[in-house]
Amino acid sequence: MARPRLQYLSEPEQQFVHEQTLRVLAEVGVANNTPTLTALLTEAGAAVDAERLTVKLPWELIERCLKTVPGEVLLAGRDPAYDCRVSDDGMIYTSDGAATYMMDDLTGERHEGTQADLAQMMRLYDAVPEIDFTWATITPGDVDPRVGNLEMARISFENSRKHLQDEVRHPEQAPVMIEMLEAIAGASLKVRPIWSATNCTIAPLQHDAEMTEAHILMAKAGCPIFVLPMPQMGTTGPMSVLGTCILNMAELLSAVVLFQLAAPGCAMVSAVGSAVAEMRSGLYLSGAPEDGLINLACIEMSKFYGLRSQGSAVSCDAKACDLQAGAEGMLTGLATALAGADVMLAFGLMDSAQTASLAKTVLDADTVNAIERFLRDDPVDEAQALVDDILEVGIGGHFLARKSTRRMYRAGALWQPALWHRASFEHYVGTPLVKDAWDRAQALIETNDVPPLPDDVRRHISELIAGYLRGRE
Repeated sequence: MARPRLQYLSEPEQQFVHEQTLRVLAEVGVANNTPTLTALLTEAGAAVDAERLTVKLPWELIERCLKTVPGEVLLAGRDPAYDCRVSDDGMIYTSDGAATYMMDDLTGERHEGTQADLAQMMRLYDAVPEIDFTWATITPGDVDPRVGNLEMARISFENSRKHLQDEVRHPEQAPVMIEMLEAIAGASLKVRPIWSATNCTIAPLQHDAEMTEAHILMAKAGCPIFVLPMPQMGTTGPMSVLGTCILNMAELLSAVVLFQLAAPGCAMVSAVGSAVAEMRSGLYLSGAPEDGLINLACIEMSKFYGLRSQGSAVSCDAKACDLQAGAEGMLTGLATALAGADVMLAFGLMDSAQTASLAKTVLDADTVNAIERFLRDDPVDEAQALVDDILEVGIGGHFLARKSTRRMYRAGALWQPALWHRASFEHYVGTPLVKDAWDRAQALIETNDVPPLPDDVRRHISELIAGYLRGRE
């Protein structure tokens, strides 16, 4: 079989990254920032500074914790028909998350995201078959911030049947979220993990105390943990691809230790969030060539440690669905795919992950389908070589009338996009691609009939959120 392959780090180079990562963890360590883990870390053999809430981690402990991470992760949907797995069965795709703004693709203007925008995006994600599971894309500005993540989960599950990924930022909110999710799932999260946590570390070398405590509770309840280190090259990370990758892996491995000690055997995925800083403004860049290289290195190192991996790709720094958006998305998408990631975080965002776009979401489907075609196994044999046809057609002929042309075209030898413009120039005059994409998104939203949550579940969720708010007053 012929298949595109790419290796960024040689085996000796991987060993070098490993050794330098261990040096950082042994000599500097990380700030776990919560006293609740002090006893566990001390008992496990780590060098803990209980006063400063920091810990230095030996390889023996890290290796022991890596061995308890499951090799396969179930991401259950609200509807079991949408269950998916992080496994050897091929790469799966998710949406990008936590944007602040919503794009009007027809005017090029943006506004602060609302609950209605989140509902619209989630309904579109539910309708796009290429999206296997979702991240709550927009953080609505019109939600009480004290219950933001609870309301985002409610809105998301009201409008999508797929698995949801997001955050819980306070440990006191975790029991409410767990009860809410189990009401939606109709089962324990250990049986039906319909929600997973995006656990962001704080670069360099820190863990958010409240988020860590909250996500440990979620992990104990059965929710998978996607660890998302986010050092930015040049600001919160060193000014090199290699140094930023070493910092990413140090934060990742420290999270593996914290979660496996606190919730042994909990499902975990190495999610690459490290990127590049725009050095004049400090903005997070998500479409730079260095982003692709960081994903390559960190995905390879995740495999080195036997961890499932998620790459960040197909996002862009472009401010509209334009040439820049497509070029940046394909660059990072191919890097993540060729590295062999198990999951690609791919859909919906532009403007350095600040702005959500309906049009980009459906255009991203063409991008990931093109990537899937590029990566497809192609046999190298006589049936594919078609040498008999070449011999019969000979010099100056053509292959249009050959049976093999019709047969193989119908079998998908030539990939066909859903939206990208391929027909004659005249066919597309006056119909910009972004308008076609926006129309397609509107049609998908309008025709997608997502069954509502049962009335008793909706009432229970409302009571849970209201009760939580009363307790905060």
